[in-house]
Amino acid sequence: MGRFYLAFQKMLEEFGVDIWVYPDSEQTKTAHYHYVGGIRVPEQAEEPVEEIKRHEPVFPYNSNSSFMAQFLAGGELAQADLLWLSCAQYPINTKVKVPSQKGTFRIVNFANYCDYSDVVIYELKGDDQHPNG
Repeated sequence: MGRFYLAFQKMLEEFGVDIWVYPDSEQTKTAHYHYVGGIRVPEQAEEPVEEIKRHEPVFPYNSNSSFMAQFLAGGELAQADLLWLSCAQYPINTKVKVPSQKGTFRIVNFANYCDYSDVVIYELKGDDQHPNG
């Protein structure tokens, strides 16, 4: 029997909006130090984070979209502001800028269906460092 696989990439692109994804700065940051008077001081300038432009669906998490979140975390109540459907895999805490939702968010949870599909469903929560406007 053949393996069952659902491809969503073309549909996600068709219904998508432009978003920018940034690697999680805490996971990708490398520590650089210099010494002043024998005291170790971290460098102020961080290396710029390369942004990745994607065109995928992002929509508010509400009662109408909550059925999607039932797939996440075994049906637990989500603490998300947005749901994002993607064909790419990113870790928790990845920063995502969503101009159509007027804010910057972080991945707080996800459900990876890549064993039988090309889709990952992410829960996004407003980023405290970049308040949503």
